Amino acid sequence: MSLIRNIFLIILLASLTSCGFGLRKPLALNYKSFDIIGGGQLDQSIAKELSYSEIKRDKQYPELTIEILENNFTKRILSLAGNGQVGEFELIQTVIYRFKAKEWSKDRRIEAIREYTYDPALYNATAAEEKLLKDSMDEQIIRSIITEISNFSE
Repeated sequence: MSLIRNIFLIILLASLTSCGFGLRKPLALNYKSFDIIGGGQLDQSIAKELSYSEIKRDKQYPELTIEILENNFTKRILSLAGNGQVGEFELIQTVIYRFKAKEWSKDRRIEAIREYTYDPALYNATAAEEKLLKDSMDEQIIRSIITEISNFSE
């Protein structure tokens, strides 16, 4: 029995290493300090991501400044069921931002879209699903902003 288990473990480990799985490494940004203007809810999440790269927040003399110009969230009806009740919703989050290393970049726009099925009988479950989708949209936008800044600094 232990031979089968060992063979299974070897196959599992070989498949994990061959698929390119690896832990996410800190970003290689060439900045020592940053500040965020107008970030609201995104402010803390962006600051947390940048702190993993050991970039300190400095409101007076930052090397990198990120300005969130707009952060709009829209929820709209995507489809109706046969009885006229809402069947699906679409969530859209749009962020317009710019950043400054030496000079201000042009305004940049990022959009995240999610859809989900709505069932009024399962209100608590759909509310929880909507919150998870909003969180994943925030995460996608933050990663996109940081990736773009990272690509800019190279």
